[in-house]
Amino acid sequence: MEVNILLGNIVSLLGCTVMVFIGFIKNKDRYIIFQTLQFGLNALSHFLLGGFGGCIASLVSVARNIIIAKWKCSPAIKIALIAVQAALSVSTITLNPITWIPIIAAGMFTWNIDTKDAMWFKWVIIITLIMWAVYDIYHHNYVSVWFSAFTVISNSISMVKIHKERKAA
Repeated sequence: MEVNILLGNIVSLLGCTVMVFIGFIKNKDRYIIFQTLQFGLNALSHFLLGGFGGCIASLVSVARNIIIAKWKCSPAIKIALIAVQAALSVSTITLNPITWIPIIAAGMFTWNIDTKDAMWFKWVIIITLIMWAVYDIYHHNYVSVWFSAFTVISNSISMVKIHKERKAA
């Protein structure tokens, strides 16, 4: 196995471990801090694996989290973040269909980050994680693919529970 693939997957494992740990955090400020750490580790793993679009998307997500921690994420801020990510991606990577995946996934997540509808947010998570899994397979980020798959499954189970609760109400 190539050294960068091994190192990238080790860093990805650290980031995914932080992602799992985040699920237990109830304090929003701590949540944002640890999610920012997770995105930083994701950026490093994507960089090591040659996924520069994923690296940029993760770094823009760090900026998004810092902004959300300090201010409300208005539509203008969302558009600015998505535009910065797209501009950085277009200017620094060779664009092919795979390299558009992080741009679209991170943009979709950023746009919907403050939705109040739990079911819609679960759909956004599932769709974006499937997109990331395709991107990660292409860049040999196998650890992230597994964590994405498990997160899709857990969110799908949660959606069934939400649907049952809504139906019962």
